[in-house]
Amino acid sequence: MEYNGTVYRPPMEAETFLIPVTEGCTHNSCRFCNMYKDVDFRMLSLTSIEEFLRETKKHYGRFMDQLERVYLVGADPFALSADKLENIIHLIRKYCPKVHIITMYAAVRNITIKTDAELKRLAELGVNDIYVGIETGSTASLTYLNKGNTAKEAKEQCLRLNAAGIRHRDMMMPGAAGKGKLLQEAEESAKLENATKPDMVILTTMSIFPGTELEQEVKNGTFTVAPESEVLMAEKRFIELLDLPDTYLWAAHSLDSTRIAGLLREEKEAMLNRLQHSIDTMDDEKFRQTFRRDHL
Repeated sequence: MEYNGTVYRPPMEAETFLIPVTEGCTHNSCRFCNMYKDVDFRMLSLTSIEEFLRETKKHYGRFMDQLERVYLVGADPFALSADKLENIIHLIRKYCPKVHIITMYAAVRNITIKTDAELKRLAELGVNDIYVGIETGSTASLTYLNKGNTAKEAKEQCLRLNAAGIRHRDMMMPGAAGKGKLLQEAEESAKLENATKPDMVILTTMSIFPGTELEQEVKNGTFTVAPESEVLMAEKRFIELLDLPDTYLWAAHSLDSTRIAGLLREEKEAMLNRLQHSIDTMDDEKFRQTFRRDHL
């Protein structure tokens, strides 16, 4: 199979079997992202996907027979129609008969285009644990970053996933609002997450990646990056306000300066204490000089 671009997947899917399904991103206009700038969006043909599965089965048949979870590769495979996803799932089951969870990235706009009946059908077929790029509960920040949806739309679509029986793992981006605005944004983000009840909340601190519009706006002074102490205080405030005891929180990416993770019911206090220690000992200038956030 010919595949263009870098393969990205959530850190928690490190041991999940990856199946190439799409390339690039249907939106590809977020000011903060450079992941797919040079890759046009396309769906791989069913023939190509089956060829990939057939060849893998030939070499790793016993492994394929035991798989229970697979991850569909691409920025937003959920952009595909429900019918196309169903055809892909039937192919997967042909070669991996025990698979019962099919996970992937999704954007809010991808959920919007599917009916309630289609979402329920996908849930019945095993689509679950999808990673939704929420980023922030602030509509002002979403608009500035050109995310393509409002906070209200994110809430509505995640509630539709809940109703259909599809678990979602919400990816949040501390720091998105910029200097001086993070505590208010944290409160808006916590309100959104409390309302939608994700299975997992994933925090990945906003970074200024090379070649992005946001990098240029930092250079010309349109956007001011918050000091790390403010990022940590906002992250702490966000977690304090979360009323999601059965949700797992993960903030252990290489872009996160204070790495924490755990079930909120059990680890919330410990995570807050760790963040407070980082806040108390943070030297913003030294951090700025030594901690790099310019690549994944």
